[in-house]
Amino acid sequence: MQMDDLRTWRWLILVMDTGGLQAAADQVHRTPSTLSHAIKQLELKVGLPLVAYQGRRLILTDVGRLLTQRIRPVLRDLDGAQALVAQLVRGVEPLLAVAIDQIIPMAVIAPALLILAQKYPQTRVELYETVLGGGPSLLHSGAVGLYLGTQPVAGLPARRLDRLHLVPSAAKTHPLVLIDGVTEADLRAHRQIVIRDSAPSRMANGSWLSAEQRFTVDHLHTALGLIEAGMGFAWLPQTLVQSHPGLAMLTLAEPMTDEAPIHLVSQAAFAAGAAGAVLIEAITAQFAVNKAGSAPQNK
Repeated sequence: MQMDDLRTWRWLILVMDTGGLQAAADQVHRTPSTLSHAIKQLELKVGLPLVAYQGRRLILTDVGRLLTQRIRPVLRDLDGAQALVAQLVRGVEPLLAVAIDQIIPMAVIAPALLILAQKYPQTRVELYETVLGGGPSLLHSGAVGLYLGTQPVAGLPARRLDRLHLVPSAAKTHPLVLIDGVTEADLRAHRQIVIRDSAPSRMANGSWLSAEQRFTVDHLHTALGLIEAGMGFAWLPQTLVQSHPGLAMLTLAEPMTDEAPIHLVSQAAFAAGAAGAVLIEAITAQFAVNKAGSAPQNK
């Protein structure tokens, strides 16, 4: 298929999408007669009628409908390939590998990823959902170029973006929720749900780990399912508990709230790339917006 043919197929599809020759011609800065002539030439090459008039309205024939359905994805793929080539010529990374701790709120991450997707739609993102030391391990191994989480990374500069308040929580139906003034002894008497460190060494520990009964899982989603089913309690980000109607923070006899700083750490090459720099700044900006929105208002 020649490039002129592809252009004519685009014009034909545009005529159908916009409702007529005049509207399509205005969009591509051509005359309606130019588009009409090109479509007739395309019909001659195909050897079958592609369009017909229904009154004064131009519509696709059955053959035209079938062929345009096949051509649409071809044109989308071609546009994507051309955009990728242009992006690579400008030196924009085709792939970003990122590790994000599972307890980082996705409500903050998603808008940053959207900004990246809008700026560089051809850049793919591989997102590793890690726990504790898993992210730093991937960063040191070179598997990812950016880590966002609560663990420090030796030898690399870090941006401190915010902090997470971790609180003991359980399902609203759990016996611990009914106690007014939960003690450490009360916690030790019940099952704790723990998310396993995803680093190969599994050396990092999370918050309080003194319960004798434990269920240890690999993913936050699994932990939440067990907690909501009343199987035990866990230390969770306060914002996460507040966003789940079935969960409640335990009323403690003495304050035991834990804080975990959120660090953004990247390899120099990642930060130097056009797409990498956009993602870093977008994440930083989203955390700033989130902090401003959650700050107490002076009255």
